[in-house]
Amino acid sequence: MARTTAEELWIGGKAEGRAEGEAKAGRNMVLTALRTKFGKVPKEIEKGVLGMSDPIALESLLAQVIQSDTLNEFADLLK
Repeated sequence: MARTTAEELWIGGKAEGRAEGEAKAGRNMVLTALRTKFGKVPKEIEKGVLGMSDPIALESLLAQVIQSDTLNEFADLLK
């Protein structure tokens, strides 16, 4: 059975909402990991992380938090 336009929009909206939720969770995890490991996070770094929306890139960035020895080393990855 064919879907109506309203159904298609609803399904698309759910997918967009899910993707944004995943991105938000990823950004929060990266920032929490940074604060836990390094303490205060400079606004430039926070802004860079908050500007990201790709869940896969955020997951990779989280791994980089773990591997970085310094906040400056991590900051270089955002450039």
